[in-house]
Amino acid sequence: MAVAGEYADGQSSRVVPATLSVTGSGIVIQTEAGTKTYPADAVTISSRLGKTPRYLTFPDGAQFETPDNDGIDELLAAQVGRSGLLHTLESHLPLVLIAAIVTVLSLAWVVTVGIPRGADYIAHNVSQEVVDKLGANSLQLLDRTVFEPSELPTDRQAEIRAFLQPIIDRHSNVSLHFRAGLPNAYALPDASIVLTDGLFDVLKSPDEIKAIVYHEIGHVEHRHLLRRSLQGSAIAVLLVLVTGDLSNFDLLVGLPALLVDLSYSREFELEADRYALDALAEAGMDVTDFRTALVKLTGWYDVDEVDDSYLLHYLSTHPHTEERLGQVLDDTQD
Repeated sequence: MAVAGEYADGQSSRVVPATLSVTGSGIVIQTEAGTKTYPADAVTISSRLGKTPRYLTFPDGAQFETPDNDGIDELLAAQVGRSGLLHTLESHLPLVLIAAIVTVLSLAWVVTVGIPRGADYIAHNVSQEVVDKLGANSLQLLDRTVFEPSELPTDRQAEIRAFLQPIIDRHSNVSLHFRAGLPNAYALPDASIVLTDGLFDVLKSPDEIKAIVYHEIGHVEHRHLLRRSLQGSAIAVLLVLVTGDLSNFDLLVGLPALLVDLSYSREFELEADRYALDALAEAGMDVTDFRTALVKLTGWYDVDEVDDSYLLHYLSTHPHTEERLGQVLDDTQD
């Protein structure tokens, strides 16, 4: 019995028709150019998987390819028995189901536990110098692409900076900036804290503004942007490994990654909330100022005049207000 296929000698790119048979001398490859014999125990046989072709690789780099899986199994029963694990799994539905469940659970653990823990460890063990280099010029980039100059009067900016400066001074790498925009605050990779003009239309109390600034400093201290970048990169690599081709990244693949990324963001918001509450308590301030600020901002974002796309973006990256207020309530009861 002989199995038909194609043979490449490993010395050139040329592939020729060939047959494979087994004799007492070993595995024999027959081509128009002649025959070549290899020891049977020196061949490497790819595992059987569905109807995919089988590959036999020889010590000199030569390779024989054939779609005749049954013929290979019959001719090389001893060798195939050592390498047929995938085919064995594929041929038994219960094993396939078990393998699928184990794979899904493993991926879920990697995404929800492994990647966040790994990113957290890396982010907190790189030097501040590395963090500074990664975040360098982020404010300048956003000024060129997103932000507009603040329209807040100079004296009002000076007034706000005066009561926030003691907080900024306690964090040597943090700087304070004002920009135009709807009510919001940002912590950038270069440790710039950006407060928008609209924020001061909603928050009038200095203590409420301090609470929000402490929240943004929490993002900086916990290195959330670096952790999110690491997590996003890890998710992208994982998707490439699972799909096998980045060009296949479509909505069905991208949507889960997006949802995972948003869940990471909500987790970070709660962590920054905790930092703000602890900082307010340490400074002898009333932690309910943070609660008041959250209520005011949420109330503003609930008004009908707000652009829907902006509202959805804000809500998608922040936990439900009830969840955040619950954390404040727990803190006041401790």
